[in-house]
Amino acid sequence: MPPRKQARLSVGEYLIDALKKRGVNHVFGVPGDFILGLYEIGTERGMDMVNSTREETAAYAADGYAREKGLGAVAVTYGVGMVATMAALGGANCEMVPVVVIGGGPGMGERDGRRVHHAVSDDMDAPRMMAEHVTEHSVLIDNADTAYADIDWILDHCMKELRPVFIELPRDLISAVPKIVYSPPERAARRFNSAPHTESCADDLVATLKAAKKPIINVGNEVTKRRLGDRVLALAQRLNVPVVETVMGKGAVNEDSTKLTLGVYSGGGTMPALRRFVESADFVLQLGVNVNDITTGGFTSSINEDWSSNAYDGRARVLHRTYTDVWLPELLDALERRTLPRKKLPAKMPHGWVRPVRMSGRLTTDMVAEALNEFIIPSDIIASDVGVAAHLAMDVQMKRAGQFHIARLYVGMGFAMPAGIGAALARGKGRPIILIGDGSFQMTGFDLSTGIREGLKPIVVVMDNHGYGAERSIRDGAFNDVSVWDYAAVADVVGGKGAKVGTGQELRDALAAARRDNRNAHIIQADLDPVDVPRALKALGKDLAALMSAK
Repeated sequence: MPPRKQARLSVGEYLIDALKKRGVNHVFGVPGDFILGLYEIGTERGMDMVNSTREETAAYAADGYAREKGLGAVAVTYGVGMVATMAALGGANCEMVPVVVIGGGPGMGERDGRRVHHAVSDDMDAPRMMAEHVTEHSVLIDNADTAYADIDWILDHCMKELRPVFIELPRDLISAVPKIVYSPPERAARRFNSAPHTESCADDLVATLKAAKKPIINVGNEVTKRRLGDRVLALAQRLNVPVVETVMGKGAVNEDSTKLTLGVYSGGGTMPALRRFVESADFVLQLGVNVNDITTGGFTSSINEDWSSNAYDGRARVLHRTYTDVWLPELLDALERRTLPRKKLPAKMPHGWVRPVRMSGRLTTDMVAEALNEFIIPSDIIASDVGVAAHLAMDVQMKRAGQFHIARLYVGMGFAMPAGIGAALARGKGRPIILIGDGSFQMTGFDLSTGIREGLKPIVVVMDNHGYGAERSIRDGAFNDVSVWDYAAVADVVGGKGAKVGTGQELRDALAAARRDNRNAHIIQADLDPVDVPRALKALGKDLAALMSAK
């Protein structure tokens, strides 16, 4: 039977429909003259064109959306709009997040040497050339007859490779209709065509696991991004092997469902008993681990190639043996088909969470972690910024796989608010819980208004330690201070409710009140001592300070 012929839509109509076919129902951005035509078409075709407070927050929102749905989209104008997405786009690139940025551009008929507004230089290709350095692929839609194929190709590669892409859409092509009839390719189930290498790697892993007496599984960020957490935990249960996570893989698995999940391992930033336990293993099966200074606690991790494996981004290693073109979903397929050795668990296994915590006296970061651990439920969507929020979240057990979103490697301040809104819109259910520092809130906190306008009721916990706590733990000075804000009062400005808390019980009460009130967004300002930082951040700060001082 010949393939069904695609009706000749305009380029903009085809792009909107192609996004919807891939699960995208919201496009974030800031409307501008070069992209207004796409906003109009999107609205007509039932796409929610979400007007964000600025382009960077739009890109972060699309990042959070993609973490839940497998693809997120941003639409911005030429030059000034595109360049403003660059910081967040760089985060999507290094964090393995499939975000498509659609940049409106000068019409093909305008590219004759004339200067146009929003141009960053005399070179009209400059914005796209900048994007090429922080995306996997970029394309200029310069011909209506080839536009459909270009759109399908780049969107499919974005989703497969888990990397952002950039589409430059000239404004005179948005409504252009191709002269030829396009036959879209059959969209087969996504496979990576790596069977021979994958099967050999799986055999090697099973043999290595059989020989190991004290194996452990270490879970990384690729498990989160490919939404493989439930499968990884099922594998651990078949093997009867304990699981730890890297700081980038935090929350990849359900941390609250079984005694096998022990928390986060990050070298020197790990609870001492858990660190000894991990580093006494005779084999570490690493799945989706990006090895860098963040995941290794400033390179203090003792896991090395002599007694570990890793499968990450299409490449696998078992001890010193390397396998190319091995992708994590297919490797799990292969392991699930095999008979696996069932290991004997140690009599005692430590965990990586601070427990118990006394909730009396002035509020501390440990109390915040304890209160959140009691508060969070499986339906919540947790988005955390970096710094103090990120490190205290390491002591909170997530209640389902993929519940936690953070830009941990990129360490992009301002991520949590827009990303939490994007993730909540993508998921379509559950309450966004946004953990954010005072410095990060001053960057993107007012994008809470975008979430409220979209019908969401986030609960925002602001860690108000009066400055940059993470930097203080490395090297302190007045340069780490930020302006004093009344964060609880911001809720009145954007249409929510606010509360300021200074003790553990006050925080518990404020969280409970916010949970009961599902008609309003809430900002809870947690007043913390400027020098109170979570235990993991103290350890990491010492390690990073040593790295900075090294000759």
